[in-house]
Amino acid sequence: MNRLPGLRRYYATLTQLDSERIGALRALEKHQIEANTRESLLREEASRLVAERNALREERGALTERLAAKAAFEDQFNHLLVKLDNVSAQTLGVGARQEEAVARLGRQLGGDRAAPGGDGSAADLYLDLLEASLTGLLIEDGSQAPWTERKFDPSLRAIGRDWPEQAITMIGTARMRNLRMLTTQALEEGVPGDFIETGVWRGGACIYAKGIFKAYGAKDRKVFVADSFRGLPEPDASRNPADTGDTHHTYAQLAVSREVVAGNFRRYGLLDEQVVFLEGWFKDTLPVAPIDRLAVLRLDGDMYESTMDALHALYHKVSPGGFVIVDDYVLEPCARAIHDFREQQGIEAPMHPVDGAAVWWRVPV
Repeated sequence: MNRLPGLRRYYATLTQLDSERIGALRALEKHQIEANTRESLLREEASRLVAERNALREERGALTERLAAKAAFEDQFNHLLVKLDNVSAQTLGVGARQEEAVARLGRQLGGDRAAPGGDGSAADLYLDLLEASLTGLLIEDGSQAPWTERKFDPSLRAIGRDWPEQAITMIGTARMRNLRMLTTQALEEGVPGDFIETGVWRGGACIYAKGIFKAYGAKDRKVFVADSFRGLPEPDASRNPADTGDTHHTYAQLAVSREVVAGNFRRYGLLDEQVVFLEGWFKDTLPVAPIDRLAVLRLDGDMYESTMDALHALYHKVSPGGFVIVDDYVLEPCARAIHDFREQQGIEAPMHPVDGAAVWWRVPV
């Protein structure tokens, strides 16, 4: 009987220990659950951070590509500027000598002919004014080109080395005068056919051609305005290795809608049924264009692909005695396309320089 109190204390102690053990296990279980929850949250946070890191890496990669493309374009353009800087000041002229230089250049580029008229005729005065307006000379239109000082520079405008802010053409006064000389010569000599430009930007060269037809009363001549009206295509290096790395398609300034171009024709009172728009990539539109004969074919597609597509579709339609003008001969892919095509077709007609950037030749009679 004397043992009972000791046993009772013993069992009470065991009961207390069991209770404490159970409590400790429950606390441990609670802590484990909390730890698992924290671990799950941390894993979710880690996954989110990894996703953000990957997104940032992709964004950085895209930015690096854009910067590389911009640098490549700037290098390419600087290369072109070096070429253009070699153009003789005696040929181009600036300031007070500009008119004399352009006239002399025109006589050389138009087959040793003087400017049409030259006697102050109404047609001459109209075309002089139209040219000055289209090129931005009338308002001394500034430049939006990143490589310029963003102001009007007549020497740059003369050779088309800037992207005008408001002017309707970027090809400059020398190339516009070349267009005038050759188109006028085709009219005066009765070379049959229409005018086409492949790659028109704001439409200035086509508007000028239409104005020339109007000034000479050529109501049966059409002006074909060929462009995607959404910029240049991405280069297909697999088909045209010469276009590898071309970045023209990245420049929004080069995409001008058909509506804007048509509006520019309308502003000059030159939009009628003789103006025909060919909208789309050259490979799709030019082979099926409703063109019988051409008196003047003006190429302004920048790239190897665009130049070749236009030549294959249109060159055989240029009338004997007609003219081919290549605006972008200063660009190596374009120049390569010209040489490849001329070699393929056995074309030996001499090429004549315009302003250090463009060339032209005449289809033999």
